[in-house]
Amino acid sequence: MSNPDEKSGKFAERLLSAREKRGFSQAELGAKADLQPAAIGHFEKGRRSPSFQNVRKLANALNISADYLLGRTDSMEGATTAFRGEDKLNNDDREFIQMMIENMNRKSEGSK
Repeated sequence: MSNPDEKSGKFAERLLSAREKRGFSQAELGAKADLQPAAIGHFEKGRRSPSFQNVRKLANALNISADYLLGRTDSMEGATTAFRGEDKLNNDDREFIQMMIENMNRKSEGSK
């Protein structure tokens, strides 16, 4: 069984590699993922671990699978998606659906 440091190291390595393959600076990725560039730096150095929501933001901004970032698959493409057919959507459509999910979650939280 792998330890948490190994997992965060793999995440850091894969995030850096994916960002560089996409040709983004930390600032550009931060803007696309709605995160501070310093946070991207911390994630890439393994000094901090992102929340699940931030993993999704990073994966969407890089147009890759969260499973790849988390070390669950070796391929950046074609890994598990959140729902059937998601892999056929463009980034704008994914962002729209994510916004709908977030709005529904806020609505549910408000009715508690």
